[in-house]
Amino acid sequence: MKILITGATGLIGKQLVNKLLNKGYSINILTRGNTNNVQNKKLKTFHWNPEKNIIDIDSLNGVKVIINLAGSPIAQLWTKSAKKSILNSRINSVNLLIDSIKKSKSKISHFYCASAIGIYESNINYKHYEDSKKKSNSFLGNTVKEWETTCEKLKPLGIDFTILRIGLVLSSKGGLLVPIEKSIRFYLGTWFGKGKNIYSWIHIEDIIDSIIFLVENNKRGVFNLVAPNPVTSKAFTLELSKILNKKILIPPIPISLIKTITGSMSELLLFSQYVSCEKLKSEGYNFKFNNLTEALKDLLK
Repeated sequence: MKILITGATGLIGKQLVNKLLNKGYSINILTRGNTNNVQNKKLKTFHWNPEKNIIDIDSLNGVKVIINLAGSPIAQLWTKSAKKSILNSRINSVNLLIDSIKKSKSKISHFYCASAIGIYESNINYKHYEDSKKKSNSFLGNTVKEWETTCEKLKPLGIDFTILRIGLVLSSKGGLLVPIEKSIRFYLGTWFGKGKNIYSWIHIEDIIDSIIFLVENNKRGVFNLVAPNPVTSKAFTLELSKILNKKILIPPIPISLIKTITGSMSELLLFSQYVSCEKLKSEGYNFKFNNLTEALKDLLK
């Protein structure tokens, strides 16, 4: 089977491409960068630029499945232009892919689109399942809602689609873990307020394997891609400091101070989504890393 992947140079995309190639899949990649430096015969790269509505339609030739991971990084300074890019990069990517599907002769059977648990209301006392009605009205929440809604345009085309609501991905190569680890190593680690906000995390290996599981088993609908045991930000920091054998010396940072300094971007630092992965487990996926301790020890070994 041939799969088209966008966002293939990102934290998730790179490892997903490598694992799919190792499993024998043929992969097409849409990239804004160089399309010539490819050694593997099962891997082909094609140019696109969603913001300029540019795409090489040949990228869809022979493709059965699309995995869309494209989107401007959330973890950047939220200027007016950055927020516009965060939203538009996601919406434009989906729209361009759907328009291209309409023009292509390839028979796409399934569209998998990245999303985020940021769609859920920040609430330390509520557990979110895929059908949760408590959605966030924040910038991130509204961005994710619009992102997912855009995928609804696939319905008239008769193409199955799956929404991947991704949690906090733990990796030694990027994401949440790297800055927290560095701060703790230099005795600058702490948490915000009482540290009760919930981190619904997932190990990088499980995010890759769960996506492949959903593809290989042709699963449709919405899936929360998070590990079974979320933890508070305080517990996360303390567990990491224990593994690194470093003490937490700095007192907790007042939430009011964070909100004053960062403004609306404070939601990125103070989020709290307690998210369930029961649906994914019930479909047959077995997590490699169920608890935070084993996940951190694996990533920091």
